[in-house]
Amino acid sequence: MGKSLSVFALLVVGVTALLSGCGAGGFQGPDNNTGGSTVPNAVLKRVGGTASKGIIENGTVDVYALASNGTVGKRLGGAVTNAFGQYTTSVNITGAALFTVSGGSYLDEATGQPRTIPAAAPLRAATTTVSGTMQVAITPLTELAVRAAGTPLVATRIDSANKLISKLFKVDVLTTQPIAATASDFAEVGTGQEQKDYALALAAFSQMVRDYYGGSLDACLAAYGADLAGDSALSPDLGQRFQSSLSAYLASPLNETGVTDASATNLANAGGGTMILHLATAGTLAPGASIYGITVRLSLPPGVSVKVTDFVYRQADARAVVASGVFPTDLYTIGVFQPANQAAPATLTVSIPQATGSPTGEFLTVVCDLPVGVSYLPSDFGVLSFKAVDKNGAEIAGLQVEISQ
Repeated sequence: MGKSLSVFALLVVGVTALLSGCGAGGFQGPDNNTGGSTVPNAVLKRVGGTASKGIIENGTVDVYALASNGTVGKRLGGAVTNAFGQYTTSVNITGAALFTVSGGSYLDEATGQPRTIPAAAPLRAATTTVSGTMQVAITPLTELAVRAAGTPLVATRIDSANKLISKLFKVDVLTTQPIAATASDFAEVGTGQEQKDYALALAAFSQMVRDYYGGSLDACLAAYGADLAGDSALSPDLGQRFQSSLSAYLASPLNETGVTDASATNLANAGGGTMILHLATAGTLAPGASIYGITVRLSLPPGVSVKVTDFVYRQADARAVVASGVFPTDLYTIGVFQPANQAAPATLTVSIPQATGSPTGEFLTVVCDLPVGVSYLPSDFGVLSFKAVDKNGAEIAGLQVEISQ
């Protein structure tokens, strides 16, 4: 897929790699495995991650094998979370696994009060495989994915549910490691936008539990789980409930993150669907001519957004703007998303350079996030400007851009 060509992004990636052993979500200190049987001479997989509903300190994490028929098998290992909600353990498993966390203490974002995770109602996360060194977050959103998977908890259900909840809440709920909703954590060098979005999504759930569900997380998750039963999108009512809760938290004096506007996050369309656009060049190239680079600027319909990797440069996520078709998928894409204002609609500008020429045809795939309950047609998107160049950088005349799904 395309990769975003940005010095800032490359620096962030480099710093994140440097901090992976000691920063948010990293494997810290010695293995705090609290038991579980192992096979002599077995190859153990080191697994860890962050447990959060606010960051859960001193929580008990247990890892269980999941049989091929979806039943929960033996306990493979476990750990106790540290002050950052992080855990590490080693397990002998190659297939599906269930992670749980209970006990401990966390600071509820919406009330500012300390809470604990009841042993009778642990938070869970399910994964289809455990391989090598990996990280698995355990949060209310991974719990929602487990509930959405239903029973039996088999690999295909687990995979579909994790993808669904990740799509709806605009963050990979399993592999992204949330941070604390604090100014210091949000300002930490190497903290990714997706980690910030995850923390704010959890804070919005905390606000929603307080405002709509009488303080019961279980009631909140049950409502969302039922809403998703047999469907792949939230209802307008529950989608709007999440958005209202997010806005309420961002406006709350308990919000210490420094983020006060949902448009400065990728959560503005959380709960809504996605629309995949395909852009193609049309027209006739001169004999022997090829396209070596394209820049296109699109206008987006009301409420539509494109995932952003940071909100300083408005850099589009490489997973949202991907070279495709006649352009190789490993090309760098340079994308900038500009939100709407009173004078102009939201825009997306994407440039794609390449070393070898291509004919006309599809050159770009764009994944758009839609507001809850809203749908659009390709004709609702406009081309504000377009330029294709040859190997000498000269503009190629007579080409147009066509947009389809």
